[in-house]
Amino acid sequence: MGRHKVCQKLNKSGCQSYVARSRIFDRGKTKDWRTLWFHLIEMKLYKQPNGKTWSMRFVFEGRRIERSTGYANKRKAEAYAEAFRTRLRNEGVGFLEKKDYPTFKLAMAEFLEWSASRQKKNTTIRYKTASKALIAHFRNLRVNLIAKPQIESFITRRRSQFGTVSGRRSKTGKRKSTKKKISNATVNRELACLKKMFSNLVADEVLTSNPARFVDFLPEENECGRVLDSNEERLYLSAASQPLRDYAVLLIETGVRPNELCRLGVRDVHLESDKPYLVITDGKTKAARRSIPLSMRAAEVLIERLANSKGKYVFPGGRGGDDPNSPAVKFNNAHYGTLKRSKIDGLNRSGTEGSCTLYSFRHTFATRFIERRPGDLLTLAALLGHSSLRMVMRYAHPSDNHKFEAIRSMDEEPVNTAARNFDAASILKQLNEEGEL
Repeated sequence: MGRHKVCQKLNKSGCQSYVARSRIFDRGKTKDWRTLWFHLIEMKLYKQPNGKTWSMRFVFEGRRIERSTGYANKRKAEAYAEAFRTRLRNEGVGFLEKKDYPTFKLAMAEFLEWSASRQKKNTTIRYKTASKALIAHFRNLRVNLIAKPQIESFITRRRSQFGTVSGRRSKTGKRKSTKKKISNATVNRELACLKKMFSNLVADEVLTSNPARFVDFLPEENECGRVLDSNEERLYLSAASQPLRDYAVLLIETGVRPNELCRLGVRDVHLESDKPYLVITDGKTKAARRSIPLSMRAAEVLIERLANSKGKYVFPGGRGGDDPNSPAVKFNNAHYGTLKRSKIDGLNRSGTEGSCTLYSFRHTFATRFIERRPGDLLTLAALLGHSSLRMVMRYAHPSDNHKFEAIRSMDEEPVNTAARNFDAASILKQLNEEGEL
């Protein structure tokens, strides 16, 4: 049978060949019509008589495979068919079997269970918080159906939403929304949770690729933290009640993270020697596990607290600190009340920086340290628990008052312009004599 008869036999089936018949002969791939017939059966792209989309038919390892490409455009259908056959050659027929992919809600529940058993408690809490918005969006969608467009849709929808008021829910079960939109930082924390969950699914061979891998994080506005001057510190401490007053003093004097101070144990404080210090044993990184020398002010506060301590924590937990066997969780509510009474974010504000948070005391410590010991960044990094100097620079920055004082000092010490009227010719002559030019 010649070339014409082979083509005529194919056309009787009402199908159009995926591989151009003439090209096989012209390129010299085969002269045997039986080999040509095998290739044409192996790679076939056709339309049903009344169909709109192209379908493909071929044989792989003795198995006949026939399915729709889903495309009405022939070029797109050819590209899909070629990509399908390439994947089939690389992965085998196993990927054709329908897997029982879990729903997003189930996959997230398994991921959070894995995080609770393998990661730190705070990491798991952060993932649980981030998973709420993700579950509300994807719900019972199968994980294999989630791709980059679906993730981008989640990001767009999330950025248009407003935050909710924490605390008790209303009778309807919904929290009241605030007038502040969800920040990019919040969306990034949720996206990080999503990326990690899909990464685990790939590692468990549930999925072959991570659809969130090429989704970029949103830009964040990493503003410098607030630095308190001595007057703002005095107003804040005067308005603060115990134990927030002692808590704030220790933050300012040691520069520890707020959660590190909450978990500080009595055994971690060493006041016996002439060089008192405290030890942070539960840091989030290796650099965060460190010892911090105590100033006289910090030592006085700790001496009084340890004298009245009844448990194993410097700041006991429970309502009013009545649970000596558990650490305090946070002091946010007491802090917000103190801000209102002290008005350091309002009428008594000294600078133009952002609002005062508990982390502002850590920024205050770092800035005061670098102003007293300029250039000693390595020591400051060790005290703050940072492994890189780049992170140190986010905490140590000049306060508004320091910048104003620098400009004022320039006004008070006018430049001696007469001393700067150099003779260019004499300078060049001197450089030539010294061999610099």
